Amino acid sequence: MLPIRYVWLLLLTFCAGALRAQTPALPASVQASPAAQSLTPRQVAGVAALGQLWGFLKYHHPAVAAGQQDWDATLLRQLPALLACRTTAEQRLLLGGWIRSLGDVPACPSCATPPGLPVHTAPDLRWARESRVFDAALRRQLAYIQTNRYQGEPYYVGKLPAGNASFPHEEAYANQACPEVGLRILALCRFWNMVEYYSPYKELAARPWARVLPELLPLFAAADTPLRYRHAVLRLLAELQDGHATLAPDALLDQEAGAYLVPAVVQFIGEQAVVRRVRQDGVGQPSPLAPGDIITHLNSVPVAELVRQRLPETPGSNRPARLRLIARELLVSPTPELTLDLLREGRPLRVRAEARLTTTLTPVPRAAADSLYRFLTPTVGYIDMAQVRRDKLPRMMQTFRQTRGLIIDLRNYPGDFVAGQLPGYFLPEPATFARYTLFDTRSPGRFLRADPDTIYPQAGPGLPYTGRVVVLVNEITLSQGEFTAITLRATPNCTILGSQTAGADGNRSSITLPGGLKTGMSGIGVFYPDGRPTQGVGIIPDVVVQPTPAGLRAGRDELRERALELLQRQ
Repeated sequence: MLPIRYVWLLLLTFCAGALRAQTPALPASVQASPAAQSLTPRQVAGVAALGQLWGFLKYHHPAVAAGQQDWDATLLRQLPALLACRTTAEQRLLLGGWIRSLGDVPACPSCATPPGLPVHTAPDLRWARESRVFDAALRRQLAYIQTNRYQGEPYYVGKLPAGNASFPHEEAYANQACPEVGLRILALCRFWNMVEYYSPYKELAARPWARVLPELLPLFAAADTPLRYRHAVLRLLAELQDGHATLAPDALLDQEAGAYLVPAVVQFIGEQAVVRRVRQDGVGQPSPLAPGDIITHLNSVPVAELVRQRLPETPGSNRPARLRLIARELLVSPTPELTLDLLREGRPLRVRAEARLTTTLTPVPRAAADSLYRFLTPTVGYIDMAQVRRDKLPRMMQTFRQTRGLIIDLRNYPGDFVAGQLPGYFLPEPATFARYTLFDTRSPGRFLRADPDTIYPQAGPGLPYTGRVVVLVNEITLSQGEFTAITLRATPNCTILGSQTAGADGNRSSITLPGGLKTGMSGIGVFYPDGRPTQGVGIIPDVVVQPTPAGLRAGRDELRERALELLQRQ
């Protein structure tokens, strides 16, 4: 058998050709090679250094950042030579020569000009000063390029109107369900560098971000089937701990999970998987499940063990948000029946639950258009934010003008963006509610602190509304929902009630990875005016209330009941 580095040379040289020719697959003889199963520690360190340099040059070097080269193909051309290096010294020589081959970098006097806004986060290039990887000459090269970085219109990154980054020129290589090994490494390097320079929250990752690239390289190298590759990507996304870094629905992952579903909704309350709703639509056998049942085992596997297995590949900004995603898939099955161990009113119970083909389940009907708002009592109004429409706000608030209180339900995703209008009905004067950090186009990795954002009173008869406002939130409250909650919290008579929200705010930046996989990340930093964070933390309620199994059994909405109690007590 050939030494492993030569098999890698064959594999990656072919892969570079495949990239240019867009051939869908390698010959079977190469596919069967064990080379893609392991990397030596020296190869891992070298490829990680190459991936870091590749991304650094992509966004900093004038010969690259302007889009004058096929930079994906460049990475694939460099990989075989680097893997053939027998020593770290050879790797350093190769990398230094590669940088020099790009040409001289002219001096940039304007690069030293301070930005117009205060710096919130400076570029973190500690990896480039690592002496075990980069020798003194290489470190000087990188420092010079960073000091004299490209200042023109960047080809690989743009700024959307909302302030977050876009990545407009990234090839999807969607003709390969499992990209060849070079493209799998490219996928890891692409995402790692996008986060490195354009995520406002990379310091909130599960571990120091510089460690993620070398630690996941062997996983991506060995991910030689479509499913292994997808699981490697999920592991990478979970490392970022960002609720916007989820993977778009994928047919192969859906097929692996199973085509059947027990028609019930599960919610984690604390660490317990509790049945929230059961779908009884007259089709198939009556469900043996009931609201309030605590699921302890699925097919004899403890739920706690399933959670432990799935968390490393479940993206999310905090544990409640990740448990919400696990709960959503908990009753998905490859077979038409699941054996469930339950606790029902404290008594153990084993049931066999029919799982139905998901293709036969009709969507749950949406709420009627007129269900946006209603009276819970003659003096308390209720607003369902999932149904909200901006053009209905004036009439709605006119209807509630004489009430003593409102319950605004944000345990959903808002039907319309009203964060700039709805709070104005409750304000006597302008109020600041958030600060943002925005990436600096002149210095990749630098985030600037924008001026505080302000909401303004609405004009009209009977305004501002002077009753109490209670906002309901939980782990489903995400992104726009959290942003809306932040604006409402800035009003004078607002109480947030419920449980910790998903902790993912900041305008999602979309990302495409080889294999046509779609994901993203948070693109701007969102903070309270005093600098307190929202990412990961979410919206911490003023009054903590969670549903209980007993309440679900009784068909009660305990959060709404507690909100009504608060409003009637005033």
